Amino acid sequence: MTISEPTIAEAVARYQREYDRYLKLCSRVADICRYEIVEANAIRAHVTFRAKGPKSLEAKLRKFAHTGKKSMPTVEAVFDQVRDLAAVRVATYVQTEERKVTDAISKRFAGGNGSAVAIDLKDKHSTDSQNFYRATHLEVYLPAQDIVGTYSNVDGVPCEIQVCSMMAHVWNEIEHDIGYKPTGELSELEKTTLVNIGHLTRSGDGMISQLLVATDTRNAEQVTVFTDVYDFVARARRWFPSTDFATNAGPLFEELQLLRLNTPAGIQKQIGDLASVGERSLAELKALRASLQQRGETRYELEENSADRLLILLLPKVAQHMVSNHPTGRGVGGPTRISWFASRYLDVVSTSARASTVQESR
Repeated sequence: MTISEPTIAEAVARYQREYDRYLKLCSRVADICRYEIVEANAIRAHVTFRAKGPKSLEAKLRKFAHTGKKSMPTVEAVFDQVRDLAAVRVATYVQTEERKVTDAISKRFAGGNGSAVAIDLKDKHSTDSQNFYRATHLEVYLPAQDIVGTYSNVDGVPCEIQVCSMMAHVWNEIEHDIGYKPTGELSELEKTTLVNIGHLTRSGDGMISQLLVATDTRNAEQVTVFTDVYDFVARARRWFPSTDFATNAGPLFEELQLLRLNTPAGIQKQIGDLASVGERSLAELKALRASLQQRGETRYELEENSADRLLILLLPKVAQHMVSNHPTGRGVGGPTRISWFASRYLDVVSTSARASTVQESR
């Protein structure tokens, strides 16, 4: 027997005692994905999480015992091999955003034993015409800076993150409930219907992409107040056409709302000639980044391929207001990054002004 009844009972009992720890972990990982990755980068996606229920774990272990596919002679072996006790799903509106989410997760979280985050890209249709399962699985751990306070007891505990499009998620879930957990052999009608649904979900990915492009194009022609961050991205990205403007756009949009810079005309008034914004923003971004690096200010980094290109043009006019909006230096999520740059920008300008004054006095 690959796993004994006593081992199953002991493993389930241990998991019941530790259940709150796994729930706390996946809730924290989901919050990071939602606020720091999805919302901060204006990605249309839904983030959900769950800690596997004790009954579900028991059923899974009994299945392993029945099939003999896994050897789990001890309780430790159970916890070493069952890696999805804490799990998060990021379901993007469009398939093309999956890679962006995956890259951001890899950058934000840690892998096991200090290694890189383990990434497993699954697209079973490439080898099986009947199987449309597609998702990226990542095994992550909270990095050292997050293992503080109440989270100190989740150090070294893995969380599985699944990234897929919403359409892929539809097929994955239907197949899981009908095909993965059958009470008998699937009929030909069931198999054919699953394949048909698979084709629909693949074509649905393309149609959703086309719909959102059309929506962004329509929004880009508006001159009214930005309705949300997606509207902001659709209209502002025209000024930086070669830039992935959605990256870091969430926090900037929130800050602009506080400053009542909520229309294209209002922003244009602050940044000047639109014909030169690409060249000016890149030059000024590189200059400030070099100054911060020289000063050893490396908590955050200005990114050329992001909404930081607009931020850098706004700082001369609104940096003081941005700092005033967060007098303690603490914002909510992303705005902390914005106020940090605004504060450092003012420091650099002040230092340069003092240096110029000293030079002139000589």
